Amino acid sequence: MNVRFFGLLKASTVFLAATLLVQGITAGQLLSGGSGGLHHATGPFVTVAMVFQIVAAVLVWRVGNGSARYLVVSTVLLVLVSVQFLVGGSGDLAVHVPLGVALFGASTVLVAQVWAPRARE
Repeated sequence: MNVRFFGLLKASTVFLAATLLVQGITAGQLLSGGSGGLHHATGPFVTVAMVFQIVAAVLVWRVGNGSARYLVVSTVLLVLVSVQFLVGGSGDLAVHVPLGVALFGASTVLVAQVWAPRARE
């Protein structure tokens, strides 16, 4: 199978997981009494990473004739990240914190799947 743009997908999954990790670290600082400025300032990077992820998944699927499963998972993550922004803006930490942990976990699973030796099948 010809799967062009798979390297881009690999890079995008790592970038997304890294931005979500930074959000988790800065959230910990916020919850331990910090100002939260860094958490808010790094939030837009998640948006950039999410767009990069969607574009890469579309390219792998449509142009590279790869699996659509990466696009499906990426779309679900996009919806959950959107919910995360809305919940975080409302200040509902009882939902925002567990959802953030779940997002990082899901992005880590996606990295493992994309980087697996048989991922292109």
